[in-house]
Amino acid sequence: MAAVGLLIGGCGFGPSQLSAAAFVNGSEISLKQVHGQLLTVLAKEGPQARAQLEAGHQLDDISRKILTVRIRHQLLDIAARRAGVTVDQARVNRLITEVGGAEAASKGTIYDANGYRQRAKDQVLMAALGRAALRSSAVTVDYTTADTRTAAKQRVQELSQAGSKAARQSIDADVRAGKDAELGKRIVAADDPIFATTPAFGVAEGTVVAFQLEDTQPWVIMVVKNRTTKGVQPSEHAPQIDQIDPAVLEAIGLRQLALVGEDGGVRLNPRYGVWDPVSLQVVSDENETGGFVAPLRVTAST
Repeated sequence: MAAVGLLIGGCGFGPSQLSAAAFVNGSEISLKQVHGQLLTVLAKEGPQARAQLEAGHQLDDISRKILTVRIRHQLLDIAARRAGVTVDQARVNRLITEVGGAEAASKGTIYDANGYRQRAKDQVLMAALGRAALRSSAVTVDYTTADTRTAAKQRVQELSQAGSKAARQSIDADVRAGKDAELGKRIVAADDPIFATTPAFGVAEGTVVAFQLEDTQPWVIMVVKNRTTKGVQPSEHAPQIDQIDPAVLEAIGLRQLALVGEDGGVRLNPRYGVWDPVSLQVVSDENETGGFVAPLRVTAST
């Protein structure tokens, strides 16, 4: 996946590729597909809804949502195959029944009835991927905090450029200064399912990532030192998987797509904005991303 600064965005588009909205692992999502779904949504919702959307300048936002869903769908297909996870059709049917059927549930959304069925299938598959990840994942991180988005971005840049040894020393200085920081914190996904939904579980080893747990909380800047996917044993206090909210399992599964995107590549047509590898969605520009991510620089001293 091509990195541009702290973001992964719309690079590598030449004149011969301008019919594409995006490429995912080399597979094209065409402009025609995105535009066709947009027209379907507008026809489904009716002229009054279309007029309101146009008046509110929301058609670009809807197009970005449509493209986000299509990119996630392709990443999910890759992640599920790699993890050996399959769809439980009975769960899909129950999910659709619970919302009153695909046609009724699709009203006011970016889906028609067929698209909603695919959405339900992806939800179930995402949750299954989350269950698999919950059983096997742990990360070890050094972390510190920042009060503002600007400060968090700057700290990611500093730690990334410093390399692993100097980055650790920098965070250690924060620890000794009494700041909200810690070295060598190990987090087992099964012990903390909510934290397993964060970007810390969606980046490779040797990566610096910054994000907020909630909008009102400080920014967390983490250096992911180690990522484990085998032989992880949860504590006796870990919740039972069948007791975890399906929406949390879906969010854990979604986080796994970031690793697929990093490995396989997401290239976005710049007309849509940029691909945010932190929130895993298409956003209008880099100021709308959910955080920042950058690899640790490899140096002779690290």
